[in-house]
Amino acid sequence: MKRIFLLICFLCCLHTVLAQTGYSVSGTVKDTTGQEMIRANIWLITGRDTLHTFSDESGRFTFRNVPQPVFTLRVTLLGFETWYREFSYKEAGTQIDLPLIRLSIKTSTLKEVVVKGQLPAVVIKEDTIEYRADQYRLRENAVAEDLLKRLPGMQVDMEGNVQTMGQRITKVRINGKDFMITDIKTLTRLLPADLIDKIQLIDDYGDLARATGRKVGEPEKVLNIQTKADLDRVYQTQFLGGIGNDGRYNGALLANYFSEKQQLSINGNTNNITAQVGNTVTSTGNINYRGNYSKEFSVNVGLVGGRTTSEQESLSTVKTVTTDGTLNSENTSNSNARNDNLNINIGTEYKPKPGDMLNFNLNYSRNNSYNSNITRAIQTGLQRKDQITSSLNTSTSPVFLAGLFASHRFKGLGRTVSLGLYVNNTKNDNLQDGVDSLRYYNADNILVKDSLLHQLLDKKNTNFTSNGQLSYVEPLDSTNSLELRYSVNYSRTDNGQETRWVNPDGKVNVIDSLSNQYIYTMVQQQVELNFRRATKKWDYNFGMRLQPASLTSSMAGGANRAVVTSNKLVPVMRIQYKLTKQAMMSISYAGNVLFPTYQQLQPVADLTNAQFPIIGNPDLRPAFTNSVYFNYRNAGTNTLFIHLSGNFTQDKVVTNVSLVKDSFNTVKQETRFLNTDGDYNFRFIYGWSYRLANGKYNLFLDGNSSYNNNILYMDNVRKTGQNLVLSQSLRGNMLRESLELTGGVAYTYNRNVYVLQENNITNISTWNFNMNGKVYFLKTFSLGADLTKQLNSGFNGALTANPLLINATLEKTLFKRKLTCRLQGFNVLDETSRLSQSISGNTVTESQNRLLGRYFMFTLQCDLRMFKGNK
Repeated sequence: MKRIFLLICFLCCLHTVLAQTGYSVSGTVKDTTGQEMIRANIWLITGRDTLHTFSDESGRFTFRNVPQPVFTLRVTLLGFETWYREFSYKEAGTQIDLPLIRLSIKTSTLKEVVVKGQLPAVVIKEDTIEYRADQYRLRENAVAEDLLKRLPGMQVDMEGNVQTMGQRITKVRINGKDFMITDIKTLTRLLPADLIDKIQLIDDYGDLARATGRKVGEPEKVLNIQTKADLDRVYQTQFLGGIGNDGRYNGALLANYFSEKQQLSINGNTNNITAQVGNTVTSTGNINYRGNYSKEFSVNVGLVGGRTTSEQESLSTVKTVTTDGTLNSENTSNSNARNDNLNINIGTEYKPKPGDMLNFNLNYSRNNSYNSNITRAIQTGLQRKDQITSSLNTSTSPVFLAGLFASHRFKGLGRTVSLGLYVNNTKNDNLQDGVDSLRYYNADNILVKDSLLHQLLDKKNTNFTSNGQLSYVEPLDSTNSLELRYSVNYSRTDNGQETRWVNPDGKVNVIDSLSNQYIYTMVQQQVELNFRRATKKWDYNFGMRLQPASLTSSMAGGANRAVVTSNKLVPVMRIQYKLTKQAMMSISYAGNVLFPTYQQLQPVADLTNAQFPIIGNPDLRPAFTNSVYFNYRNAGTNTLFIHLSGNFTQDKVVTNVSLVKDSFNTVKQETRFLNTDGDYNFRFIYGWSYRLANGKYNLFLDGNSSYNNNILYMDNVRKTGQNLVLSQSLRGNMLRESLELTGGVAYTYNRNVYVLQENNITNISTWNFNMNGKVYFLKTFSLGADLTKQLNSGFNGALTANPLLINATLEKTLFKRKLTCRLQGFNVLDETSRLSQSISGNTVTESQNRLLGRYFMFTLQCDLRMFKGNK
């Protein structure tokens, strides 16, 4: 009996040992278009054992405790061909990751079957929100912008700017590769919507996060446009030309060629109608090319060039609260500007096998700008002073950037090593020629003195930055892993400023006391150890990060040398949880060291504006920001997005404002800097949408609120100011056979409490009403109108503007919609201006900007396209 008992124990132990040394087999199932296959039946057959499972919502599946590395896999799904293959991984480790499994649609001829169903319009995948274009109703000849306006979580304003969750989108990709443009509307207003399969809104945490799965801080919002996969080749061209009264014109061209291996896009436009404020002429052109020369190697090239010129007139009131009283200033400004830019980017990517990647990017850009400005200011309150300032600025900024990133996954459990190297060199040469004419008055408003100051400021700045990062991930099992990460960032800034004064007789004198050459060197290191656990529901990351850093600053020759150090140990935390198939939430913490800028450190007066001198403080300490983020997403018939964030900054660099006497015994505002605690802010953003009648009707509710507790000093005395902003909007759209209509209302409340007295409070309220629609008649005609009404309250009495903007359009299509004739009227009521507000420290500025006047245009638009489907 004892022998039988020992034999049973031995067999149980043997079974336990075998179970502990079993294999884990994972893979992903997709169709030939790249769509994830959900609930596919998967059988794994090894010896006499047969295991069964289903693929999840992302197409993933996993078999655990597989007894041996030689097996057969069989995959079936209704409507698709059965997939069958044998595998042998005798040289592999216990963690086996299979190559991608692609299912082909069955081609058998069957009796007609009517299936009533609907794909979800919005799909949430980890860091990507995916919108299926075919689930949104659009008119024929619609463009990408029309589609974006119907997507939950997206807002498109009248000028074509795209925002999501309060953040403006500036980066665009097509089929996963960067698309170089100067602004997003140059693409979205021309790209045909019928080329688009999906719109993806991606939270991009960078190369290292994509390789390791570990995400830090808040991501960059990237818009990826995925073209239809069932098209083998696409040839598409669209061009338009328009001319109007008052010298208005518009011309644009977009040409695309897409195939499985190549992608070429050429875009150009020139016009003087896109900016609502002032008179702006924009001319841009870009070429984007992508070549997939093999399954492993691809090249991406982009070239962008352009010129923008503008003329603007504005009226503003500036209220500055000081310890001695309030300074009020009424300003009128006229400016002329020109900006030339060139950007060249070359990128390569090499993926020899799953888990291995090498990419290299080289970028060169150059920006030349010219700005001429004349400002007339009448100052009242604490003192009466008139000032006329004219300035001429020229600036040149070449930038060189190179980056290399590599990642390798070893056999076995899936150990991963990643390396990133980045170099950036930026130069900025700025020459300012400024003339200040000042007139001083006594208490009885009698002119007592005047002066004229003509100064030349020559600023030269060179900034070199390099960054290296190394990551090693060690899997503990199929769900748990450790990462050891190290990064170093080196930055050197050489800043030179020469100040010269010009006498009335034209003689130029160099002012040594206002000139300097400043060197600013910073070294930041990070050593991090973190633990990650990733399951179907949970993905969380915890660890610690040591951040030693030092900053050295000094004037040329080593004078006024200052060394600032920091050695922070901060936690690493991010938790993500999938609540349901289409809902997830995440919470994360980030801690960052922020060093003072060279302007905040250099102890020499900057007289860019002689009445507002700025003097740095070489004894400043680095600040440390604690940030917490919460995000919630839920997609379906009702779609809900929520974002909460809070920031608390220790040792924040703040301004110390003082009134000082000038040579005429009147005051000017001098700004210095110091460190302090107590600065914090909160933000709450949400977006909710609801689809009715299969997308014929859509409702959108969006809100954006923020509270800022600002700290600043006045004459070395600590002051606190609060700023509360509440914004709420409701909009809806409908699309019927003969009518397309969109309307909405938005309300914004801005409350600012000054730092000195509770009765120094501004309350700005703004209502915005908008309505745009089109009526289609006689098959090829349409009549459209856009109406926007703004109601303002709480602004200074000197500023009044409640504009009603009306645009109208009459269209006629010809030759099966290949040619469109369009007659348009803009700003039909000829409204002249609109209002805005900005707050900085103890100063609130309210501005009234001149709008583009009424004009009419006639435009011809031609659309040519040819699609060739896959065989």
